[in-house]
Parts: sequence; C-alpha cells; structure tokens
Amino acid sequence: MITLLFAATVLAMLWWLVSRRPAAAVAGAFLLFSLVTRTIALIYLDLAGPVYSSELGEDVGGGPSMPLFALSVLAFMVPLAYAFRPAHLRTWVPEAATAPRARGLGNTLFIAIFLFLAALYLDMVFRGPVPLLSGIDRLDYNSTIAGPLHPLVLEHAFLFAGTIGCMFVYPRLHGREFDFRFLGLLVAFFVYYALTGNRFSAFYGFAGYFAIPLAALPAARSMRALAPAPRRRSPLKRFVCSRGAVVAAGAAFALALAGLLVNNIVNVRAYDDPGELFAQRTLVQPVQLWFNTWNTLGERLDDSFNPWSTAFVNPIDATRNTSIQVLMIKNLGDARAEELIEAGTQFAGGYPEILFELFGPWLALPIALAFGCVTVLLMRTVVASVYLGRFLTAFFALYVLFGFNLLYIGGMLNFLAVWTFGAKILALFAAYFLETRLHRRKRARRTPSRLPSVRTIA
Repeated sequence: MITLLFAATVLAMLWWLVSRRPAAAVAGAFLLFSLVTRTIALIYLDLAGPVYSSELGEDVGGGPSMPLFALSVLAFMVPLAYAFRPAHLRTWVPEAATAPRARGLGNTLFIAIFLFLAALYLDMVFRGPVPLLSGIDRLDYNSTIAGPLHPLVLEHAFLFAGTIGCMFVYPRLHGREFDFRFLGLLVAFFVYYALTGNRFSAFYGFAGYFAIPLAALPAARSMRALAPAPRRRSPLKRFVCSRGAVVAAGAAFALALAGLLVNNIVNVRAYDDPGELFAQRTLVQPVQLWFNTWNTLGERLDDSFNPWSTAFVNPIDATRNTSIQVLMIKNLGDARAEELIEAGTQFAGGYPEILFELFGPWLALPIALAFGCVTVLLMRTVVASVYLGRFLTAFFALYVLFGFNLLYIGGMLNFLAVWTFGAKILALFAAYFLETRLHRRKRARRTPSRLPSVRTIA
C-alpha cells in the first residue's frame, strides 16, 4: 500500500506539471520520462518481487522501497514546478523587446549543420555496409567501421539537438513562422541514427534535448506574450502545426522505435528469449540497483568497499561514469564488475542510489534537493535565453545542464571533478553577463515611442 501511495504522488505531480506547468513539463521531459518510467518499474519490483535479476544473478524486490525513491524524484519535480511559475515567467516580457531577429544566425547554422550531415551520410555510405540494412550491431559499427564524424554525432548530440530546437522555435516566439528547415534536420538525424543501428537511447536523448528550447513556446503562452501565428500559412504548414499531425507524428515515431528495438533484439542480436529480455530491461534492470541500495541502508558493509575512493580516486575506468562502477562493485564484487566494465557493459540506474551510498540516508535527500534546484535553474536559463534571443547563454547553459542531467540518467558525479566542467561554468557566467548587459544597453537606447508593441493573446 505504501508503495502505491508514494508512486501515486509522483504520477499526480507529473499530471499537475503537464496540466498546470506545461513549460516545465516540456523543459524537463528528458528527465521526467526516465524518472517516471523507473517509478513504474519500481511498483512492479516492490509488489511482484522477489523476482530474478539476470544481471545480478539473484532475486530482488518484494519490499517497500518506493518512499525514498519517490522523495528523490520529487526533489527534482517540485523545484521544476516552482522555477517555471507564471509569476516569474512574466518578468521576461519587458526584456523581449530587444530580442534580435537572428535570421542571419539561423541561415548560418542551417548551412553548417546541413553540410555536417551531408558529410556524415557520405562517410557512412562510402565506408561500407549500413548497419540497419546489413544486420550489423551498432557497437561493432562504432568500434570497427564508423568514420571520424560518427563519434561527434554520438558524444555531442545534445548540442546538435538543442541548437536545432532553438532555431526551429525562435521565429515563432516573435511573431514569425517556425523555421521548418530545422525540422528537416531533426528528421535527418533520426534517419541517420536508425541506419547506424541505434535503438532507443539515441532517439530519446536527441528528442529530449530538442524539446528543451521548445519549452519557450508554452512559457510565452502562459505569460500571454505569444504573438499570433502568421495569417498567410500554407495548407501544409497548417497541417504540420495542427494537434492531429503532432499526435500522429508522435505515434509514428513510437512505432518506428518499437520496430528498431524488435529488429535489434530478434534479428541483430538474436536473443533466445526476447520477451524475458524485454521484461528484464524495462521492469527489473532500471531499479534493481536501487532496491539493493535501499535493502542495505544502515548495514555495515565490507570495510574494503569504499564508494568514495571508487567514485573519485581509484575507479576502474576514470574516463566513464564512476558512480555506476561503485554500484556494480557493491553488487557484483570487484572482479566481476571490472570484467563487465572493461567489456563495455554498464548497468542502468544510478540515481538516487549513488547519493545514498555516498552520503547515507540522512544527507542524501537534502543533497538530491540541492541538485534538483541547480538543474532546474539551468533548464530555466536555457528556456529564458532562447525566448530572449541570448543564444550564447543558451548554448553554455545547455552544455552545463548536460553534466547535471547525467546524474539523473546514470548517477554520474565525477563530471564535477573535471576541470573542463569548471571552464564551462565560467563560460556560462561570462556569456550571461555579457549578453544581459548588451541587451539592457540596447533597451536603454530605445525611446518609448520606438519600442515595438507586444501583441498578446487573451
């Protein structure tokens, strides 16, 4: 009963965000999807367990582990709702008068990304077999066939996605039409991911970061500062912008992802029992590490297990997520964890497990709340900067946000100890103060008679 009560609280909070804070729901969609689906998986593990975990080689579940997990999820959702409250969003309206048209920037970015995609496709075609058409696993393709441009589209997909989303929605925020050229670039990236054998995570990540700038649209609506759409819209553009077309596109996207997943499981990797594998991947593996963390709270573990040392001093592989290495060592032992990590295997989960392993049950939740506040502040900075045309600030805020998102997706904390992350934070502050000052000077130079009128929708 307690599991259902706390899970219902998370789901009710999600419904409230979608209905009352749509800008927050869109901006946080990338993380909300992960946290809510893990919440649903934990309902299964708590109520149906103990069930066998193929990765851990033992039974997990069967206890009320939901309360602390749900509170950790709410430590992100509650600050998200507060950060995008209408009273704050309305403070953006006076500064929108100095937002640039940015047509030159849009043209430049479109040409640059288009040329990059053209080179990416040509490289894929001329290098050899296409994974989707040849039944090649994506991991084999990445390590033995792919060219030098391929790692860029995997490692920096969030920047491509955020840039495309920003340039797609920005004209619409200021009374012009969406820039549908960038929607074409989005489709081109998705087709490339499909052809190179990717399944779910690549599409999910790209779509999630594409959506963050789009949150400026419901934000503008909520503060009644969205100019009407252009009257001269072609029938095709009216159809693309209609709710029915958006729903149909979402359904087609989901079906395509399901088809790619089934093809990978059944044909490419040819697992013996695809149904059992799917159940493990969706209902057990996302929360198995959390259940074991909750199950051992307050217990004294082997003195040789030092989570702080593994996370920040002596990890198995310092170039990867060391938090998940801590959890794998705890659950599998040093030898087996090292064997899997060196083979490229990484378990799912990580948040909030790593916070409880490092800080204990009393400090984990306050620290989760602190991380939640910083994360949603960065999200709001991205959305506000997109709305106000402060593109350099939006770019660096997205770069810094990417690091904090890694905590929620995989429990990663070692990004905080990398010097380049500090450099990104400094660049963000510099961009913010520079663009804020420039825009305020521009606004101060305008006389009241020259200020553009802001058309609003009642």
